[in-house]
Amino acid sequence: MSSCTKEDAYKKITKDGEIYYPGRADTVLVHGGNNRIKLQVVLGNDPLITKVRAFWNNHADSTEVDVVKTTGKDTVDLLINNLSQGTYSFDVYTYTGPKAKSIVKQGTGMVYGDNYLKVLSNRTLKTLSYSLDGSKLFIDWNSPLEGEKSIELKYTTETGTTQTVVIPGGSLKTEISGFKNGTKLIYKSIFLPEPKAIDEFSITPSEVALPVFEREVDKANFKVYSLPTDVRDNWGWLMEYLWNKNYDGTGFASTEGPSQWFTFDMGESVSISRFRTWQAADRIFRAENVKKFEIWGSNNPASDGSWASWTKLAECQSIKPSGLPVGQTTEGDINYAKAGEEFKLPPGTPKARYIRIKVLDTWGGGTFITMGELTFWTSDRVSK
Repeated sequence: MSSCTKEDAYKKITKDGEIYYPGRADTVLVHGGNNRIKLQVVLGNDPLITKVRAFWNNHADSTEVDVVKTTGKDTVDLLINNLSQGTYSFDVYTYTGPKAKSIVKQGTGMVYGDNYLKVLSNRTLKTLSYSLDGSKLFIDWNSPLEGEKSIELKYTTETGTTQTVVIPGGSLKTEISGFKNGTKLIYKSIFLPEPKAIDEFSITPSEVALPVFEREVDKANFKVYSLPTDVRDNWGWLMEYLWNKNYDGTGFASTEGPSQWFTFDMGESVSISRFRTWQAADRIFRAENVKKFEIWGSNNPASDGSWASWTKLAECQSIKPSGLPVGQTTEGDINYAKAGEEFKLPPGTPKARYIRIKVLDTWGGGTFITMGELTFWTSDRVSK
């Protein structure tokens, strides 16, 4: 049996001199990046520290950096490259000499890479719309993915240069101006996987063509403009009901006669790009609802109601989807009619303020005509 005192033990472990531990790191901050990571090592007050070394992968890998200590708490950065995506734990030591190593300070962080990129996608657009004069484009965005820092948006200006706009992450609405018609928006979402990540991430930009500018001609400015040869409204179905935005109610009905046309004033001269007609809801694809007609335009109608001052803009014919005989309709026919039937006019259609609709045939061959509603669109911008 033998024993030793505390003094004997102390002498044994200090036979080559007193053990000295350098002041260990105060804090280890870990910031992830793209296949790399950065350690920010906040040192303590030990003035003798000359080196910081970090180990990972069960001490199989390491990196180090020399330290020139100043007064106070210095911060040392260690950038570690060529790492695969995953979570890493680091053991960080400070040194004052070859054998003088501090107690460990640990830090943990995430490296990002291909697997992270695979789950990213650019923000998607909800709608694109214009101001009435067409000078501003309004972008409504869908909700962002987590980690979106910003959206980088590029567009072509009216002078042909490229303009770049950085939109804050999480924004749901964006407004731009000075763009060139007929060009594209090119955009990509920029991601930070963590608030202090050292790298931003993005994928291939998305593209969307700017829609052709179009606006609805303001029905508030529409007025009846009766000429001597025109039919008049009848049966309490007034012509102004054609633009009252009541698509299922009473529309316009004319007086009886062999020639059926009527005129109204839109309040502004525009080139019509398309228009939509609604049938009187109580007689869809039958009776006096309009089947075949012409649309004419003028900016200065002759007061006697003659046709010399008018230009034919289009010939139109209503189509029943089912093709069934008059008196027979399907649910699809009815839904089609209630949605309004659209007619497109070619680019360059002459501008007109006054519109004249000449009816050539009705669905039931009646002696007068009925129509529910009219809506017109134009690509002309509102004059400032």
